[in-house]
Amino acid sequence: IGRSVISPYVLKDHEFEIVTSTIKTTANSLKFNIEGFPHSSQDAETISCAETSIWSLMEYFSNRYSEYRNVLPSTIIKTLNRVSTERQIPSHGLNVQQISFALREFGLGTKIYSLDEYGADFNNLLSCYIESGIPLLIAMDNRRDNGNVAHALLCIGKIPPSPDQIDAINTKVFVNTALKQKYQAKNIRIFDYNDIREKYVFIDDNHPAYQTNFLDNPSASYLPKFPHWDKCRITYFVAPLYTKVYLEAFEAQSFIYHFLVNEPFALSNNSEVLTKIFLTSSRSFKNWLATNETFNPIIKDLILETPMPKFIWVTELGSKELMKTEQAEGILILDATEANTQYNKPLILAAYEGKYITFAPDSLILHKFDVPLENYSIYHNNLKSFK
Repeated sequence: IGRSVISPYVLKDHEFEIVTSTIKTTANSLKFNIEGFPHSSQDAETISCAETSIWSLMEYFSNRYSEYRNVLPSTIIKTLNRVSTERQIPSHGLNVQQISFALREFGLGTKIYSLDEYGADFNNLLSCYIESGIPLLIAMDNRRDNGNVAHALLCIGKIPPSPDQIDAINTKVFVNTALKQKYQAKNIRIFDYNDIREKYVFIDDNHPAYQTNFLDNPSASYLPKFPHWDKCRITYFVAPLYTKVYLEAFEAQSFIYHFLVNEPFALSNNSEVLTKIFLTSSRSFKNWLATNETFNPIIKDLILETPMPKFIWVTELGSKELMKTEQAEGILILDATEANTQYNKPLILAAYEGKYITFAPDSLILHKFDVPLENYSIYHNNLKSFK
């Protein structure tokens, strides 16, 4: 009834990692703080699943970050009146472009990803943003299979992978022909952490909070009770980014995989490397690094003294065996506020296999040093664990 925030700890099974905000409330004049994700059900008259998801997303951002404000359903309706060609009440739902427009009007730098455009990379990109601690607005439907379901919901986290799921990661297949040929020529096998088939956590206004399903079966919570929901697939997602994040996930990954196979960094021939790519704030990253006792102290000091923008892309490099123990042995950091990917401009630094490389953006020169980086405990600040 109305809006709610439910603590994951009330669930019998809450061994997942999600984004959360702390909500203040009172009961019988006593103050309480609840950590969770905002949830509400649609009334199917003034708001549908899309408006409910927008409300929930903005409720999360406004309670977590001071630069955003919460919005009421009436505010969402008034905002969408600018781009609507018909009446808003009763609500007949929204398309992805309307959803993205509303979120942009509320201060977010939105980016739309479609299954048709990104194909085999689609689920990987979705996973990459969830690993970055960014809640996503998801659109799923079964119209390609002659169904009549179209629904909007939020993806806010995941269930951590088991060792068997990490072992099951397949060798990454690059769509870019030139890149594929380079990796084949050097006989390098890449395993992408974001390709793991694991369950994700959803906020769905037709169900209680924190439903868990696989990306390739997002409507499993409706079956078998509602068979007409069968064969739904995720066709779009909207990433609500900070407005100054100009380097989105696809471009960041493309830069990273080209950089890994080219000089002066170039991975060794016949190597097998697992990559874990995510977006985070430099403030959170440096705080984690400063307190990480497993990180090489020389490289730690070099990184802490390196000026960084507000947001960065981080790639942790290692192996499947290291990742099972939550460790890595290499790191690559990009400037997420840099739109130009030419001349290595997004690169801030890289350290792996005894090499430490930094980039001077003014002179466009890469500086390379011989400094070893031992195994270290990986970054864990983007998602809140409820194990």
